[in-house]
Amino acid sequence: MELKKYRILLMEAVDIIKSFNNGKYEVILPKKDTKDYYKSFKNILDHSLDLEQLELTHKKVYRNNRFSFSDDFDNKYTLSIINIKFYKAEPYTRKKLREILYKEGFYINDSHYVRYKRSSGSSREGKCLFIDEKLLKPMEKWGECGLKNKGFDLSSWESYKALSLSSIKDKIKIPLDGILFIEDHKVSFNENVVCVGEEDGKLTVQSKETQIVNDIWDGQSLLDESLFTDAFKDKHMLLLRNKFFKTCGFKSKIQKWFLDNDMKDINQLKQLGHITFAKDINQIVMITTRNSLKHLKFVDGFNEKNIASWLSHIDEYFGVVKYDKGTRYFDGRMVQSSYQFLNTIQLSKEECKEIVGETHHYISTIRNDIDFMKHHFQSMYRMKKEHDDIDEAYEAEGLAQRAELIFKLMHTNNKFQQTRLYSYFRNKVVDGLKRNALEGHLLFSGTNATLFGNGPEMLLQSIGKFDGKTSVLKPQTIRCEGFMNHKQLVCARSPHITMGNLYVVENMLDGDIWNYFDLGKNIVCVNAINDNIQQRLNGCDYDSDMMLITDNETLVKKAKLNQSVFKVPVCEIKSVKKTNNTLVEMDYKTSENKIGEIVNLSQKLNSIIWEKLNNGSFFEEVKEIYQDVCKLAVLSGIEIDKAKRSFNIDVSKELKIISNKYQEYNKPEFFIPLDKEAAKKHKKNSKIDEDKYKHYETAMSYIYNEVKDIDFRLNKAKTINYIPISSMFVIKEKISSTAYSQKSKVIKLCEEYNNERKALQVQLENCDEDEKKVLYQNMYDITNKCYEEMEKQIKSEWVLYLAISELEKNEIKDWHLYAPFLNNKLFVNILNNSKEKPKQIVEKEEGQYHLYKFYFDKI
Repeated sequence: MELKKYRILLMEAVDIIKSFNNGKYEVILPKKDTKDYYKSFKNILDHSLDLEQLELTHKKVYRNNRFSFSDDFDNKYTLSIINIKFYKAEPYTRKKLREILYKEGFYINDSHYVRYKRSSGSSREGKCLFIDEKLLKPMEKWGECGLKNKGFDLSSWESYKALSLSSIKDKIKIPLDGILFIEDHKVSFNENVVCVGEEDGKLTVQSKETQIVNDIWDGQSLLDESLFTDAFKDKHMLLLRNKFFKTCGFKSKIQKWFLDNDMKDINQLKQLGHITFAKDINQIVMITTRNSLKHLKFVDGFNEKNIASWLSHIDEYFGVVKYDKGTRYFDGRMVQSSYQFLNTIQLSKEECKEIVGETHHYISTIRNDIDFMKHHFQSMYRMKKEHDDIDEAYEAEGLAQRAELIFKLMHTNNKFQQTRLYSYFRNKVVDGLKRNALEGHLLFSGTNATLFGNGPEMLLQSIGKFDGKTSVLKPQTIRCEGFMNHKQLVCARSPHITMGNLYVVENMLDGDIWNYFDLGKNIVCVNAINDNIQQRLNGCDYDSDMMLITDNETLVKKAKLNQSVFKVPVCEIKSVKKTNNTLVEMDYKTSENKIGEIVNLSQKLNSIIWEKLNNGSFFEEVKEIYQDVCKLAVLSGIEIDKAKRSFNIDVSKELKIISNKYQEYNKPEFFIPLDKEAAKKHKKNSKIDEDKYKHYETAMSYIYNEVKDIDFRLNKAKTINYIPISSMFVIKEKISSTAYSQKSKVIKLCEEYNNERKALQVQLENCDEDEKKVLYQNMYDITNKCYEEMEKQIKSEWVLYLAISELEKNEIKDWHLYAPFLNNKLFVNILNNSKEKPKQIVEKEEGQYHLYKFYFDKI
């Protein structure tokens, strides 16, 4: 499928308000087809079901094909949708800005724009999409699936109405008469937990036995293997979107299951209370539940009439938002941890030293050995430059582009490691890896796997053989093909708040029923029957939630120690239906995002707990602190869910109460790099007062100090004799009379490119995440343009040699000056012809090089 992306205008609400003229808010854009005009389009509208319909609607309403226009780089632009951010408030409040624009809208080029939708991600960032008013009604008619907002909870309505706006990578055809709808299934049991409730709008907390209720198939579906063709043939999970529909579909052998269980007649399924419009059982390729069909939340009942109504408003093409994939470390066999995860395990100082030692050895190896540096980028970190991942390929600091340049030079000539440019690059890579380790991003054997809840029971339910209370997987067991049978594992889901969120399990691969699934190594089958997994994993469901899984023996052993000590935080706060809420009120509250503050405060409190326990205190002495952390765990869930549910809890107020309670305690010292990064991100002075931070006897403090003390400058030679890049060239032809004038043109081209790149870099450092997508694409465009020009300008090897020699007079940090030569055929050929053959790293069971648990040799 061809993915379409359109650049759209991004505007500050306060700037629109200031444009009031002649009784209306009217924005005057820069003159069309100028640089300033194109610069105004700072956002990208990704391919979605909404976008496809928007194009069709525009054509029908305006009776033309002028939905979009292009620039010289063939980037597409549209004025049909505009993104508004409610950031700058002076002299208005953000809420007031919304009140004005939601009521009045604004004008551009005589077109009136009104509020349209907000995705859950954009709403948390305080943004909202506005649409050309002439397109609003037909788009609403299409998007609302025959529903009208009559007393619905506004948060749910707005959230589920926006599902078709989700960015998709592809589409998959699922015949609508091939869907089998089954009822959800909930189980209940009692467990002793930390209950966080609400009384008069305030949080309460109590350790007690309470009833746990789990919706065991919440948000998931089964997809027959026959659907996994072409682009999806090696996938095991597809996250799907349609109008008022979201589900995570797992690869199953539905037809084989029916056949092996003597299910031959469609009426056998209907008699079980299931709903389908298939005429023949052979048509069934999807099994889903009421919960995935959000349309049913706004009608009365799970019945044929309501499902038929939804089916009549959609087509058989479902958007694919994402699919399963491995981690990018050691071919998917290792996973990157977080400081939140590590700081909830009672690791000793010695254990942390051993853990950091593996990372230290890895960084030292790639620092000192160019062959392993190549392997580092080739096998683990080098990003794919696919057309829909351009933002990944050209990240803010240009590391990926720099890596590509260095990568090519490393692979073509072994002498390159003797250049100042390589030394500069290597040090940057090492600094980045050390910074990652300081923040708790360490590698462990494991993966990030997508949660698949009670799959065997879902199959059994489809043929009426599930008894409602027995599961194939027993409590505290999972099934993941990425690990050995009976392996002990520790798991955690993000956001990970505290010790009660750790999940220690045994991997169980046995059982014939698993032959009816094809799940790969990055799907984890879990069980919610008599196992409090959904609350332990901080409110997880099965619409593509993921959890970190590792079999690291130290982490497993230490996580086990406190499983019975720290009870699971359980949310007993019910969402409320708010029909009298306004769009302004709802969007304003959703935009106040507190999840980062909640996570950081929880880790401060966890550090206090560990400090006290490691110094001889008993659990009863830290119980109150732990209960406050449990409040934070519940608040994190409320904060994440507030885009689709309403609660009678003021998160900001509760967060302030807990924070003030522990004001006397300084922040943990491992927050120093995190706070520096946050200050840099918010364009503040990154210099901080380190006296306001404290060393706690906790895992992350031990890790932080171990990493901080690593000094790669030790034993480094005081003077290094670098060779110039130009010395790597072996030129056989004679110099021409025009070589010097051609060299000057090449140098000018390099400088022009570098100036454009620097201007984009400044913009990248002063914009939000959404705006970066456009700037990454711009960087990609100017780079490709420079490649083309360079190919025309370089006529001989001497021109190339003279240009490279000239550029070497610049500071080494201006590595971008070399980027225009990256794809030049002559440049690559010269290096290839003069190279010393580099060695290749291969994994070998008895290899002489050891990294983590893997062995390698050179060939």
